[in-house]
Amino acid sequence: MESAPAKGTLYLIPCFIAETDYREVLPEKIREVVAPLQYFAVENIRSARRFIRRILPDKPIDPLTFYDIGKRSDRAVAREALAPCLQGFDLGVISEAGVPAVADPGARVVREAHRLDIPVVPLSGPSSLLMALMASGLSGQNFAFNGYLPIRQPDRNKAIRHFEARAQSEHQSQIFIEAPYRNLKLYEDFCTACRPQTRLTIAADLLQPDQLIRTRTIGQWRKEQKPDIQKRPAIFILG
Repeated sequence: MESAPAKGTLYLIPCFIAETDYREVLPEKIREVVAPLQYFAVENIRSARRFIRRILPDKPIDPLTFYDIGKRSDRAVAREALAPCLQGFDLGVISEAGVPAVADPGARVVREAHRLDIPVVPLSGPSSLLMALMASGLSGQNFAFNGYLPIRQPDRNKAIRHFEARAQSEHQSQIFIEAPYRNLKLYEDFCTACRPQTRLTIAADLLQPDQLIRTRTIGQWRKEQKPDIQKRPAIFILG
């Protein structure tokens, strides 16, 4: 009776968060891992193909197999993406930007990999969330990523005040993201809902030449000209 093939490894592959030379932000280990891979689970197939071309311009793209985990991230999709690993092949997970499985549908694939006893190997690379926190001056000892706030009022202001209270009572930095075209609206809502002494960090276009990283109290933000953040990838942190 033939034994089942050894399971492949699931590699979590960081990618760019800005248009830059890969050697400035990614270790050579990334290229070494990606070079032999033939199977990928990705948030966006087009951007994943572009990423592979940039770091390995001589690697043939057309023979590769991509599993789209961006539109649906349920267990069935994860199990389908992990089929190569069950057959003994390695699989790479690539996010739309930054590290996979953090604020990213790749987490569902990783969870299923653990259930199936598939080895999981995270690789180091840029995370906009951690880079913004590093540069904020706010607490890096105690922090929480909260994703998106509610779109509609009064739910949004209620949520902002809830997280502001946690930031103050627990000394916990509260991290948020928003669709870039709604950045200014979120900024205005922070300025309206928060107390003057609360600190707000805005970090936009990290690693770009024109990146913006600024921490001010809400009282200071109210007195300044609105930041140039509309339609720019941004991280917001309350503390």
